[in-house]
Amino acid sequence: MKTIKSNLLIVVLGLAILSTGCIGVNREFKNIRSQILDSLDDDFDRQIEFSVGPVGFFVASQFVKFADTEENVDQMLSKVKNVHIGIYDRLSNFSKPSLSLLKEISNSIIDEDWKSLVKSIDGNEMVGVYVKDLNPEDIEELFVVTLTNDELVLVKLQGSLGSILEIIIRDHGHNLRITDHS
Repeated sequence: MKTIKSNLLIVVLGLAILSTGCIGVNREFKNIRSQILDSLDDDFDRQIEFSVGPVGFFVASQFVKFADTEENVDQMLSKVKNVHIGIYDRLSNFSKPSLSLLKEISNSIIDEDWKSLVKSIDGNEMVGVYVKDLNPEDIEELFVVTLTNDELVLVKLQGSLGSILEIIIRDHGHNLRITDHS
């Protein structure tokens, strides 16, 4: 009985050590966040900022296998290495969504070796999607910036993201709808 408790304690401590990278965001995320906030004339209040690493995604993919979810969600989760998320409440609305503001944000991110993939402005919502080191064989890093009247949301995703797209296309075909909100 004592051996089982000792082994359980070792496993729990091992998991705790392995998953310590699952709380704070990394330096690159912080640098990009700071550059984006500097390019905006608004005040923000950080609501949440966290990351989930490989251990977190492995555990999630194992739980998803037994849950009643869409097909292959566990496969998609296994392709993600890391995600960083920041949500910031907007305290003022001086920066209005515009092409010039989106270009300014893009320029601050592009300085960090990111390439613009999608830029969109729809009313009071502005979205920019960026990839790092655009690799024709696989997208490995993606950064999304969303600014609305209420909040700024930043998401950095790392992993075999091209593989996730392959799974989606394999399961759902090429029935992707693209809309234009001009």
